[in-house]
Parts: sequence; C-alpha cells; structure tokens
Amino acid sequence: MMFKRICAQLIDFVMGIITIYLIFVFVLPLYSHLVPNDFAAVCIAIVLMGALYFGLQYPFMQNHQTLGKAFFHLAIVSTDPYRKDVSVAVIIQREILCKVMSCFFICVPLFFGKAGGHEESTHTKLVQLS
Repeated sequence: MMFKRICAQLIDFVMGIITIYLIFVFVLPLYSHLVPNDFAAVCIAIVLMGALYFGLQYPFMQNHQTLGKAFFHLAIVSTDPYRKDVSVAVIIQREILCKVMSCFFICVPLFFGKAGGHEESTHTKLVQLS
C-alpha cells in the first residue's frame, strides 16, 4: 500500500509539473503582451494553472480519488464519525495541504505507518478499492 501511495502521489505531482510547464511556456506568451504588468500576468498564469490542474482532477475527485489514486485503485474515505461522505472541497483541501505545504511535516509520518498531516486535518484516509 505504501508503494502505491507514493506512486499515486508522484503521478499527481508530475501532472502538476506538466500543468506548470504548459501554462508558463504556451499560455503565458499568448496573453503577456496584453497585460502591461508582469506581476499581473504571472498571477493570471497561476490562477489558470490551478484551474487547469483541478479541472483535470475534478472528475476523479467526484469519485473520491485523484488521477494518481485512480490509477492504483485507491480511494479517499472519511474517518470523521459525523461526516460519512468526502466532498470534493475536502479532497481539494487535502491536495493543497499535501502539495503546497512541506512534505517533511505532512508526508514523513506516512513512512512510520501514521496518518499524515493532510489526513489528520481533513479527517480522511486512503483505502484500497477491491
């Protein structure tokens, strides 16, 4: 299960890198001459990057997965006794916490068999689909 979790995370990470590459290499040059300020152009690129990444992930998130987790037949389930269903907003929060925050504090506990920070804060865990 640990190997599948790491590989699923790598697939999602590579998809994020490809999204960054596509936006900054192909899309940003198309509109950068229309925006007079470089800072504004980069801010628009970051918004587009997030929209593209989560737009591609959204169909998988409706099934309690991400692209990487779907590839390895993993699903995100709730550990909260009051909330049985995991909404897309919770999965997005989980993804942002895992990707943006430091992996040292969030992901290292996974290697010791404990829940990561992104799982603890969203009251979720990853399970193998049968």
